[in-house]
Amino acid sequence: MLKKIKEKFKIGIKKVIDSLKKIKTWKYEKIVLAFLIPIGLLYIFLMLPSQVPDERSHILRAYEISEGVLIGRKDSKAIVPKDFLTKLRPNMESYTQFTENIIGKTDYDDRIEIEDSAATNSFILYSFSSIGFLIARIFGFNIIIGCMLAKIMNFLIFCIGTYYALKKLPFGKYVFTAIIFMPMFLHQATSVSADSIINTMIMFFIAYVLNLYFKKERITKNDSIVLVILSCLIGISKYVYTPIVFISTIMIWSKNIEKKQKIITLSLMFLLPILLAFGYYLFTSSYETVFNDYFTTNNVDSSEQIKYIMNNPFEYVKTVANTLKTTSTTYINQMVGGILGWLCIYVPKFVVGIYLLVLLASCFIEENKFEFNFKQKAWGFLISGGIVLLIMTGMYITWTGVGSDVIQGVQGRYFIPILFLALLCLCKKDNYIKIKNIQYKLPIILCWLNLPVLYTIYQFFNK
Repeated sequence: MLKKIKEKFKIGIKKVIDSLKKIKTWKYEKIVLAFLIPIGLLYIFLMLPSQVPDERSHILRAYEISEGVLIGRKDSKAIVPKDFLTKLRPNMESYTQFTENIIGKTDYDDRIEIEDSAATNSFILYSFSSIGFLIARIFGFNIIIGCMLAKIMNFLIFCIGTYYALKKLPFGKYVFTAIIFMPMFLHQATSVSADSIINTMIMFFIAYVLNLYFKKERITKNDSIVLVILSCLIGISKYVYTPIVFISTIMIWSKNIEKKQKIITLSLMFLLPILLAFGYYLFTSSYETVFNDYFTTNNVDSSEQIKYIMNNPFEYVKTVANTLKTTSTTYINQMVGGILGWLCIYVPKFVVGIYLLVLLASCFIEENKFEFNFKQKAWGFLISGGIVLLIMTGMYITWTGVGSDVIQGVQGRYFIPILFLALLCLCKKDNYIKIKNIQYKLPIILCWLNLPVLYTIYQFFNK
């Protein structure tokens, strides 16, 4: 018996070694996935459901959509199984509570009405996570298992988007890799948060546009259709990120295609997302808010804030500058993942410091065949700055008290989708730091940086 075990062990070791040897022949996108999947799974199972910011509301929205309720109710309430109230946050703040709540069946007919702050969010953002809840209902699984399946579905589409984005990128693959391994990025990609889909969608869109410009001689009608669809999805998902579609202007216009196709493609790419974003905003503006107490206490009045911006544009610019001056370090820390969970899991500072260095270095360690020219870099920085201003303005209007000299409610994670575009503008094709086997070393370093983060998460919930 012992002899058979030894033989099987030797065979297993040999298979592992053979697999490792084959990695040398893998393309970069496969290498990244080989490291990304196990790290992502650790995040899924170590970070408890509903412990990512606003995730409980996203879970409610995803569950509603799994039942076919594509448009949220105007009173911002959801009708869901009672277990959502009794088992999710704040009733699950440790692994002990998790194991207690996952036991037993969920009565999907015993329902309750709960406030849902994500009622205005587009169903597109939950198209995949809702499948997890659909599976749970079909097979009669506990609702907590449904949450875990929803997390896995979000992570699955993130991995698929990552694979094809890396495959299409003409340059900036190492920048892309450094960003997707950021603790905050993985923190969201392995949750039911809508931010996971938004981040994946925008980064894939950028990769697709760059592929068309740098690697294709002509843009086909199918390419144009894909660009328009992606642009519309971004516009209806989160209007503040709509300007990201403008990166195609300076690139598509220079391609050798019919002028008529250029005009039609660009017009549809710009007009449709803007119209959809504006239309969806008007549609959801009539929804009741669940934050009335906060608005009353903090004197939040959107109409008065808009009037203030219109009448005092220079004063508003000062407010934005003052906010960035006083909170930019906090935003950067949050964006990388220095504070996880409900802003209560503090990641070791050395991780954030090293990660920032790796992010910057990722711009200069890749042997690129392409790079942005001066106009494209200027355009990229301008778009990035414009989105930052939109994010700040959105939170000033909807979350900040009238007359405040600092904008409230902005979090560093909101800037993740534009980080990729900004760092791409730093990449060069002629000057780079040559590091042997960097295609393997970079994912290993990034995984290593995530280990103390995962241990911190484990310690936090191991009560």
